[in-house]
Formats: sequence, C-alpha cells, structure tokens
Amino acid sequence: MDVTSQKQIDNALKEVKKLLEKGEELWGLVNNAGLATYGEVEWVNIETFRRFLEVNTIGVLAVTKTFLPLIRRAKGRVVTIASGLGRMAVPMRAPYVVSKYAVEGLCDCLRYEMRSWGVKVSIIEPGNFIAGTSIFSETSINDAAKTMWETMSDDVRSDYGREHFEARVNLMKKYAKIGYTDLSPVINAYTEALVQRFPQARYHPMDLYFRLRVFIATHLPEFFYEKIYVGN
Repeated sequence: MDVTSQKQIDNALKEVKKLLEKGEELWGLVNNAGLATYGEVEWVNIETFRRFLEVNTIGVLAVTKTFLPLIRRAKGRVVTIASGLGRMAVPMRAPYVVSKYAVEGLCDCLRYEMRSWGVKVSIIEPGNFIAGTSIFSETSINDAAKTMWETMSDDVRSDYGREHFEARVNLMKKYAKIGYTDLSPVINAYTEALVQRFPQARYHPMDLYFRLRVFIATHLPEFFYEKIYVGN
C-alpha cells in the first residue's frame, strides 16, 4: 500500500471491514512503511525532504487517522516504527531524522489522547539494523549521491568540494554494511506492543552502544553528546 495515497488507504480500510466477521474487531495497527537516505542539509534538495515527511510522517498520520475509529472501538493498539534517530540526531541523516522526530511527537500526542479510550500507543525505536533490512544498498547510495551533486548549487559544490563529498559518500557505504542482520528483536518488540497486557510507551530493540548513546543524547547536556559522537 502506498501510504501517501489516501485512496489506497481508504480501500485498505474497506478490505479490512470486509474481513472482519460479525462480532470481531480490529485490535492492532502497525505503521512500518518508511524511507531512508543520507546527505548533509545543504546537499539534499527540498523535494527529498518533502518526500520523506510525506511517507515517514504524514503517511503514519493518514493511516492511523483512517483506522483509529476501529481501533478505538476495540480498545486496541497502535504500534509505530520510529528509530533511535528519532531520539538523537546525527550528521548526514537530516531528512530521515526530521521525519522520525516528527513521528515521535505525533505518537506521544496520540498516546495521551487515547488514554481515555483505553487504546495503547507504542513506539518502536530500533538501533542499527541497516544490514538486516537492506534499506540502503550501494546502488541507492550512488543514486542519492548523483542526485545530490547534480542538484546542489554551484556555490555549495565549490565550498564543500568533490573530495569531501566523496569521502562522506564512501563513509555511508561502509555504514550500510554494518549493524544487525537478525531482525527478531524488532519483530519481538512489535509483538509485545500488540499483545502485552501492559505495553510500554517505547521499545528499544538496540545494542548497548545505541542504548548508551541515546541515554547520553537525552539525559546529559548537549556538550557531552557533541564531544563524544559528533566532533568537529
């Protein structure tokens, strides 16, 4: 389903209603659709930022609003994939980070509003599972690099230089090959959010490195995070 198409979302709602037997209710909604890319803020064109917000954020909102009446009647669950990068920012990932920060705020507001209805709203914040999802490939990285280089202004190209640009692209290629290949921690988090009697507001399927990094980003002064993880 294309989550940017309200027509397709409405058709999905009709199909779900057809599948519900008499006396049955829709218990859970899982928002999983998403895009990922990279690039410094000055490199990525505005159309890419809009596309990411449309899929990663507005798509979540549109699907949730459409199915929420069914979920409310069942006092069910809404589970949404966000990211560890919805809690902490990193260089070179602005389009993704912006969209996931917005998802975090959306789900927090929804969780507060749904309390009186008995609906539980949970966020999944995975660590690095890039290697397991193949959300990045060498081809997609090269395609994004080509688009960025061709659409950035002459001044930006001149100021940053091709050498710096290529170094950052190569760094992204290395990053895309690391992380966990076993997706079961994320799947388990989804399952628990749907079926646990007392689901958590946030689930963190991530390793110790990411847990510590998120803790530093969210609990300590900015200076520490920037000094340790961002540098100059």
